[in-house]
Amino acid sequence: MTLLSRLGRALSMAMLAAFSLGLLMYVGWGDAKRTLPGFEIQKMTAQGELVQTTMGAYLRAGLPLEQFPGFRQISEPILKSDPDVVSIAAYATDGRLVFSAGNGPFPRILGGLAKTGFDVRNDAEWLQVALPLRNRFEEVGELIVTMAKETVTYKVSSAFPRLITFFLGLVGVFGAFVLIIAPRSINSRIPWIGGAYSVIFVIAAVALVITLVGLYSDGAQSKARALANSLAQRITPVVNYGLDLEDFVGLDATLSQYRSINPDIQNIAVILDDRIVVDSGVSDIGTEWQTRPNTYEYLVSVGGSGNIRVAVSLPTEIVFREVVRSAKNFAALFLASGLIAGLFLRLAQSTALRDGDVKLHRLLLVRPIFFLAVLIDNLAASFLPQLLGQAAVDSGLGQGASSTAFTAYFLAFLVVLLPVNAWVDRKGPRGAIVLGAFSVALANIVMAATFDFGGLVLARGLAGFGQGLIFIGIQSAIMANAQQGHLTRAAAIVVFGFNGGMLAGAAIGSLLVNDINPHGVFLVAAVTAVLLGAYASFAARSPALNSGNVQTLGKMLRDVPKAFISLGFLRAFLLIGAPSKAVLTGIVIFAIPLVLSNLGWAPEDIGQVIMLYSVAVLASALISARIVDRIDGSRGALVFGGLVSALGLMLIGAGEVWGLGDVEQVWTVIVGIVFLGFAHGCINAPIITYVGASTAAEMLGKTTAASLYRVVERSGHVLGPIVVGQLLLSMNGGMVMISTAIFVLISTLLFSLPVGVTRKTEGT
Repeated sequence: MTLLSRLGRALSMAMLAAFSLGLLMYVGWGDAKRTLPGFEIQKMTAQGELVQTTMGAYLRAGLPLEQFPGFRQISEPILKSDPDVVSIAAYATDGRLVFSAGNGPFPRILGGLAKTGFDVRNDAEWLQVALPLRNRFEEVGELIVTMAKETVTYKVSSAFPRLITFFLGLVGVFGAFVLIIAPRSINSRIPWIGGAYSVIFVIAAVALVITLVGLYSDGAQSKARALANSLAQRITPVVNYGLDLEDFVGLDATLSQYRSINPDIQNIAVILDDRIVVDSGVSDIGTEWQTRPNTYEYLVSVGGSGNIRVAVSLPTEIVFREVVRSAKNFAALFLASGLIAGLFLRLAQSTALRDGDVKLHRLLLVRPIFFLAVLIDNLAASFLPQLLGQAAVDSGLGQGASSTAFTAYFLAFLVVLLPVNAWVDRKGPRGAIVLGAFSVALANIVMAATFDFGGLVLARGLAGFGQGLIFIGIQSAIMANAQQGHLTRAAAIVVFGFNGGMLAGAAIGSLLVNDINPHGVFLVAAVTAVLLGAYASFAARSPALNSGNVQTLGKMLRDVPKAFISLGFLRAFLLIGAPSKAVLTGIVIFAIPLVLSNLGWAPEDIGQVIMLYSVAVLASALISARIVDRIDGSRGALVFGGLVSALGLMLIGAGEVWGLGDVEQVWTVIVGIVFLGFAHGCINAPIITYVGASTAAEMLGKTTAASLYRVVERSGHVLGPIVVGQLLLSMNGGMVMISTAIFVLISTLLFSLPVGVTRKTEGT
């Protein structure tokens, strides 16, 4: 390699690493921005409940709010113990400020009176927790605890500058490594560049997790710290008057009250000369104070005296839960960015083949196109069904009408396959791919601009039209440049692009939506689609096939009866292919996000479930493609895939149908979706091999039979959302999964029967 080409490759790889680590940083920053305020809200709620509980006893006695004595005496110790809290104020039901503590200001963000529990309110400047104040019969006012938003923002932003510098250093090291190792990596079996990329990503993720642990532990301890300081402020007068703590009446009840209000607190104690004299429980009284394992502890001296302290213990599990959630998000992002990086690493390698293997060079150039097109389409996978359902409800049609948008997408996809195939065969794939990319961009612009249901349905139809164009173009480019003799492996390229893009899109989109909302995600998709069209305009220069065997609409209509005469073709279509596509669109893409959202799952968790499906498909497809080509076992792979698919669907629905606990439901869904993905990986590519060995292939030719099958198979895509949408109107999500599993099981068993099947003609 020349120095210039090495520099170009190092720069491109460094830019790719910068993009991946930048996305990682953004996700971590967004996670901290969402999580840390939660700890502050918990702290403010605990502080407000201390005041609310004291006032509640007075109000339930029938006394008026305005005559409550000692508001400042209760509130000011809290304010002194926590400088982050600006004020604590009580308002009457008519909005009058009745009591206040703090130096002001005393803002009140309107949102109606807090009715139950507490309300969280915020605007550009303030973060507030509002708690209701009630007498025995009605609500008489509300208590508001206020914190400046910049306090939380500063805590988050101050932790990241050094991390950004560290990430930039990693990018520089990676670029230098690529520059040095580039000549050796071209023909080496050792994945030098891919391995180095994985190392820097893991190092960056570990550094980010360490940063978040520090932030979250400080946030969790702030609650314990605030409670300990508040309690110390209340005990200080006792110490100042020289009273004996052990004889002070009501202190144990106060500690118990603190803990009952804050169930996350493990223990609260007052310590005298290292002995516990008052405890929120009773078992430790009189024993020596010892640090407890797996806890965060905060100790504060009372009244400046070193021998009297207040201790509050908080389980480390609280922080651990948040870190695990973040680590789960980072793992999903790592898989997504790893697929993107692997794709572009191969793209970088294509420059060395420009003057050698031209076909392989062209194939490497077009491989990212389908992957990125599917990625764009799946950025909204975790929230699109819910969004369409809400838009349908708002339009007065009911949530069941949301399946119309999915049907419009797949119907447009199906329809465009017929006429465009002939155009691409004669003119080449570039025009279709570029037009498809810009159609997808326009569709996402429409979805970003309006959430009107009619507009969304039209936009989804336009997106399906664009994706159909891209699919036909990519399929033509692969056929023009792929090696002969490996039909299943050629089909697996499309399988990888579809499922890899689905995985990356679902993972990235489900994380982005938390920060930039659905409108922002659609705009990101639109911009990416425009860039994809620009790239395809020079990358998709594969020649036209000019095969003389073009699947025009008229020819396809004439060929369909011939294909359906073949029992193997018909059985594959009706019993395996169409049902698996209906399960993909009706269950995985449409129903699962809706069902999981109704069960309270967060968007990132829903996206990661869809991601697991794609991971399983990819792993299974890579294995099954090689096995089927080697042993000619397509029929066995299809039967196996159908049976495992039924099992996966049953597991997904089992938790809700059997009334399992939350943890058990999570695991049944996870295992079920992995089984379902693994099953579909055993179907997607082998079914083309099966059709290629049918009598339909003997009559029409393998390429024509495979193309015709891919088109008619799309009817399953169209029917899936319609059928599942109607089922969801009459039964819960769990029963829909079980019913679909029974249908898939019956279809697979019928397919497994050796009726009219011979090894010679049906690929058994």
